[in-house]
Amino acid sequence: MTAHAVREALPARRARVRLPFKGQTTLRLGLAILLAMMAVGVLGRVALPSADQQDLANAFAAPGSPGHLLGTDQLGRDVLAWISDGIWIALAVALGVVVISSVVGVAVGLCAGYFGGVADMLLMRLVDLSLAIPPLILFLAAAAVLRTSIVTLILLISAVSWLPYARLVRSVTLLERERGYVITARLAGASRTRILVGHLLPSVSTVVLVLASLQVGYVLLWESGLSFLGLGVRPPHHSLGYIIAQGRDSLQQAWWVVVLPGAALALLVLAANLIGDGLRDLIQQDVEVAER
Repeated sequence: MTAHAVREALPARRARVRLPFKGQTTLRLGLAILLAMMAVGVLGRVALPSADQQDLANAFAAPGSPGHLLGTDQLGRDVLAWISDGIWIALAVALGVVVISSVVGVAVGLCAGYFGGVADMLLMRLVDLSLAIPPLILFLAAAAVLRTSIVTLILLISAVSWLPYARLVRSVTLLERERGYVITARLAGASRTRILVGHLLPSVSTVVLVLASLQVGYVLLWESGLSFLGLGVRPPHHSLGYIIAQGRDSLQQAWWVVVLPGAALALLVLAANLIGDGLRDLIQQDVEVAER
């Protein structure tokens, strides 16, 4: 290949790489914020002391103090180290909840929408019954009988987070099951499992992806809120909500103990919402292009 041919090929290749995110400012911004927060989490694990390390001589050190970029709390624990660990805990809980709730909700929605009849009635009544239970009441009751842990918290939040998936997937499945490709597969003798997994599941995957990305923000708020109330993650694990709760009594004396972890939580939720909005716009753009 000549040098001229190489120069002609390179711009086209770069255009193909950037095309999926072309004009997606919201999605890019959300990904940038998320990557920045993850970088802070990596920094905490590599360069900072343990979040449990106490230094009473430097209690309530202000941000910018030597060795404590974001200050310390009432026990001299480094706020940045706590935020770094809290980021990973929050993302781990959010990922676990989204995976479990999406799998359960998609399975229920597909079965209810495709089979209809008695199966649809029973499954949707189960969804309605679950929606009638206030989540906070469920969490308080579970906290009274279960030992608090990250796994328990993931399962509890998942118990109320699969419901939107089930209702949304059922609605999409009711429309898709009457389309030609599903009818053709049924007439060709395809099994119900093959139709559900091979045909209907890819059709609902786009809306599930958008819902999952948007739900991350709600899960982050639930995790921090429950930890703030003492029902979620506790030491030796670290949560942004827990350190906010620890610093609320000294807000006037050391505002950074509450404000900075709260800002980190707000940035995580903002990133999740921006990514969700960006994916929605991207998918909508692809649908409009396909319909032309």
